Amino acid sequence: MEILYGNIKKRRKALGMTQQALADAMGYERSSIAKIEKGQVDLPLSKIKEFSEQLALPLPELLGLDDAREIDALFEALTPAGRERLLRLGRELAAEPAYAQLVELDGVRFIRHYTVAAAAGYAAPVEGEDYELIPCGAEVPPRADYCIDIAGDSMEPYIRDGQRVYVKRDESLCDFDVGVFFVDGDVYCKQWCVDYTGTTHLLSANPVREDASLHIERDSGRHVVYFGKVLLDRRLPPPAYW
Repeated sequence: MEILYGNIKKRRKALGMTQQALADAMGYERSSIAKIEKGQVDLPLSKIKEFSEQLALPLPELLGLDDAREIDALFEALTPAGRERLLRLGRELAAEPAYAQLVELDGVRFIRHYTVAAAAGYAAPVEGEDYELIPCGAEVPPRADYCIDIAGDSMEPYIRDGQRVYVKRDESLCDFDVGVFFVDGDVYCKQWCVDYTGTTHLLSANPVREDASLHIERDSGRHVVYFGKVLLDRRLPPPAYW
């Protein structure tokens, strides 16, 4: 379980969240988050799953199960009761759209298209049931997990109003990469960076839409959940006003 608690801490920091912000989002005391990250609390499976959902990190990855051989070794090490518990978890995950890969039907590959527009401004969360399956054409990057339509001009000229973008979940971001983020009830498509003070900046690429950028200070109590990296054909430069 040491890997699990280390991954909670690592993922929290990658999202720019403080322990207090994660505690507020999860309904914990800050001291409880500190103890969890130190491995001083034995979390039940139901709570581990809540952390997976809150941190937008697939449960197997949160548990550190990145390799099929590792999963096999873990299964062999479990008691019969433990094996049944692991299988039950696997069945639950297989039934949840958020953890599924591209779908293939009759030899045709499909990708999830979330039907509520995400944002070069804001929109409703993409992690839900409001999606349709659409065939994968040549324009779909092989690594894409889902696609969304953009509403607004704050990412122009690189992403146009109404453009469909393809997103890879849990892809690491470098400064000024474009991602999809959940902030205080809204979803944003922005360029990302974190400065030396720990402030998370979600920036508009369009220089005349600097007003649509977000700046979340480390101790503000607000929290950012990362939904994935937008797959573009080039890396974007920092915004002209930055």
